[in-house]
Amino acid sequence: MRRSNGVFSPQERKTALWALLMAGLIAAMGMVIQQWSQPSVGPGGVDAYMTAQVPGVLDAQPVS
Repeated sequence: MRRSNGVFSPQERKTALWALLMAGLIAAMGMVIQQWSQPSVGPGGVDAYMTAQVPGVLDAQPVS
């Protein structure tokens, strides 16, 4: 049975495998870092964002 498709060389397949592994590692590291970090919401942080009042807005109402 033929193992090669004649399109890519063994070195090219090996390089593609390494590229996929590195992309997966970068994605996994990004997810881990995202779990450990708080979102940036400005200079006041999360507390200032949660308690900030918008001037002139009393309650949200539907447009209809």
